[in-house]
Amino acid sequence: MRYQSMRRLAGAGIVVAGLTIGVLASPVSSGASVVSKAGSVLTDAEGPGAQPTTVLPFYTGGTCETSNIDYWQLMYRPGYWYGLGNSIAEDANLSPLNNPVWGTDGSGNTTATISSKGWDWTNGKGGTEVLGAQDIVFWLNMDKAQSKQGAAAACGYVPHFGIPDQVANVTVDNSLTVTIDFTAVIAHGWLLYNELSQIIPMPTAWDTSNGTNNAGCSTESWASVATDGSDACSAVFAYLSGRAMNDPIWSWVDGPYRQTKAEITSGSPDGNDVMSVNAGYSDKAHDGVHAAQTIKFVPITLTGGEPAEQQLLGKGDLDLGYLDGTDVTAAPKPGGAGKITLKGGHFGDYDTVGGVLWGVFYWEFNFDTQYSDYHTSGKVPLWADELNQQYFRGAMQQAMDQAYLIAHTQNGYAVPTYSAIPAYPANSFKNGITNPYAYNTTKAKALMTKNGWSGKSAPYTCEKSGAAGCGTVAYPIPKGSKASVTLLYPGGDPATTKEETDAAAEMALAGIKVTLIARSANSVAGTCFYGEGKTIWQVCGYGGWLYDPDFYPSGEVLFGVGSSSNVGGYDSAEMTCLVQATTNGGSYALNQKDPSCAHQSFGQWTAIDLPFLWTPTPTTFSVQLNTVKGAEPPNPIGNFNPEFITAI
Repeated sequence: MRYQSMRRLAGAGIVVAGLTIGVLASPVSSGASVVSKAGSVLTDAEGPGAQPTTVLPFYTGGTCETSNIDYWQLMYRPGYWYGLGNSIAEDANLSPLNNPVWGTDGSGNTTATISSKGWDWTNGKGGTEVLGAQDIVFWLNMDKAQSKQGAAAACGYVPHFGIPDQVANVTVDNSLTVTIDFTAVIAHGWLLYNELSQIIPMPTAWDTSNGTNNAGCSTESWASVATDGSDACSAVFAYLSGRAMNDPIWSWVDGPYRQTKAEITSGSPDGNDVMSVNAGYSDKAHDGVHAAQTIKFVPITLTGGEPAEQQLLGKGDLDLGYLDGTDVTAAPKPGGAGKITLKGGHFGDYDTVGGVLWGVFYWEFNFDTQYSDYHTSGKVPLWADELNQQYFRGAMQQAMDQAYLIAHTQNGYAVPTYSAIPAYPANSFKNGITNPYAYNTTKAKALMTKNGWSGKSAPYTCEKSGAAGCGTVAYPIPKGSKASVTLLYPGGDPATTKEETDAAAEMALAGIKVTLIARSANSVAGTCFYGEGKTIWQVCGYGGWLYDPDFYPSGEVLFGVGSSSNVGGYDSAEMTCLVQATTNGGSYALNQKDPSCAHQSFGQWTAIDLPFLWTPTPTTFSVQLNTVKGAEPPNPIGNFNPEFITAI
């Protein structure tokens, strides 16, 4: 799941695939002097310029953002819910599907039988529909139909891996049960954590392409689903994607809340959204009787940024919010949170809650290949030739002073990152992985000069003659070229802006000029992940990736050739081999060398080849009104469960 730095989303400790990772933070302190009863309004600040833009739970490459997913998950539960409090393990009480029953077909290939618990869909107007087998098939068929539609494919789609490409057939056994037959023997853990976890049952009330007639996507046989855009499911997808956030069709929900207000300004969602409890929620322990009755989301504009949100905190107008790392004392440890240093107003009424994220942060490169979400036509431009040089990326990485950035731009609220395996929480997956580009601007400069660049200041000039110049035959860099790239990043967050500015200054010492362009978070996401406006981007500093719903930190979604989330078009035969070995091969760990590939592990190759430029990963923290009671501890995959809040 793509993640933009919003401090409300914090983590504390995790359990994944049998691996126990220690708890790093305690439950929220609730020392309240005044306690109101359930029925209160929970007021929650959105990130700067990061209001939700869609509630359709079939998330694509362009909508796969925490601002959207955290929002619609309150209304639509994924089939398997992972992450509650200090854990990312599945929570069966919050999952509308029973755990799969594994089997094999006549050829010995894997099968998975999935059954619904029979939860209810309700529309708030007396309409009720049982969540059944066809709702599961609805999502599966949609996933297959959209799989060849580029950026409109599901966010987690990777060609040749799992669902739908390794699905031979889908059979409806009865009104609640579906069996999925796969085309190979596939590791059960990987299938559950990284594939079945993506299924979001959808109500058959949505199975329409015109708002009236049933289109037949939820009842179509698996074999007949077409992937060329002509299928009934594609027509349904187009119709649902065109519905505004406040369209009545979204009144059907199976989660703890339903949307009661979503404002549209000048044709776009403005973030002034309100949800109320869903009295028909089937998890009766959290069906709204004891929960916060209403959630009011407060948009924070990009121009106002965190200072505007800080003013609301000072007035006591928010129950949940965030502060810049400079507004609290330094982090006492990874995952810990200091005390608020702001004085006056209502700042003394808030507690800080810290944690870590099960994910990694980075700058994403556009390699301008045929697999990039939007790439140039004709001759590859100079900046792409430069980014396709491993040494060029290596010089950028070696000039990234993560320790300085953590201390001086994040006030200690971040941890170093140098591979696709999270450094925190403590986990065995990262054992043995070393950093080949430890910070050293002298070595970074030497790497550039060794490959033909020289100069007194950035940008350096290529002085190497020959057909390839400072590049390769495939990606030539002619003599006289300048070492210069552009970084697009979301503005509005002072710490992020300072981090990008300081990092660019360090890279200049290595001879590489990095030009910074700030836009709103939604604009950056639209450009980098969906090709909106057909704008060519070079380097994107949007944020990072939470391993959710792909909880096992393998690389098929981020680095698989043709993956809808591999928006930069990274294409490496070595990576493809390693990803295969660490996922459905099932016999190799993320940090073990694979003899069928070269001589590196998956984790080490992500550090060496630099498909991304690794940046510090925030150990985010939130601030919470000290009268809030019942809140779950912050979760490492950022899940938000306000249905557990009993008083505000």
